[in-house]
Amino acid sequence: MKISEAAVAAGLDVSSVRFYERKGLINPDRGEDSNYREYTSEDIDRLKKIVLFRKIDMSIEDIKKVLLENQDITEVLESQMEKLQQDKLQIDSSIQLCQKMMDEGYTDSDTERYISYVYEAESQGQKFPDIMPVLDQISQNSGMEKVIGYPIFLKLMANTLSRRLLSVGIFLVMVIFPLTELVISIFKFLSGNGRLIVIVLWCVYSFLLISIFGKMLGITSKA
Repeated sequence: MKISEAAVAAGLDVSSVRFYERKGLINPDRGEDSNYREYTSEDIDRLKKIVLFRKIDMSIEDIKKVLLENQDITEVLESQMEKLQQDKLQIDSSIQLCQKMMDEGYTDSDTERYISYVYEAESQGQKFPDIMPVLDQISQNSGMEKVIGYPIFLKLMANTLSRRLLSVGIFLVMVIFPLTELVISIFKFLSGNGRLIVIVLWCVYSFLLISIFGKMLGITSKA
């Protein structure tokens, strides 16, 4: 069957099926006389497993371990349960902090006091969300494996520092750079040294890059 049929059968949209193909989780056959991929019942079964695993927030890396590396599913599920329990502790702490801020009527002048509260709570063992995993998500969804190859990409992803350096580089190139150029072109135009067409082009370019960056974060597309 074609990709649209496979997507319906697995309860996904076409973009999600393509996303999992890019990540190497499925590899449908391509007919000798056709440029279209043909999805088998085995492909659909694998897609449904992916859907199930994603419903428990299992990472793409862990799904690969189960589907491609034949790692024991019980071990992976136990590890995932530990992660979910840690996430729950963080969410509970965030809810408590949010409620405290609402009850006490948070204002800008209270920021330092609440930061101190968080640090004190963390020193006593309470867990709050870490902002750094966002960088991991950017690097994981960057699609850089198509450029540098899977072996090197997987080695980069295995190292925390390299993952986060990659994500920071992507952020600088896809968000900071185009916005900076857009602002510069606007100032040049206002001073009489620039052209309107340049501003329009940078607006379009910035929109495209930031949209792609949003997909990496899962903001504009949830796979």
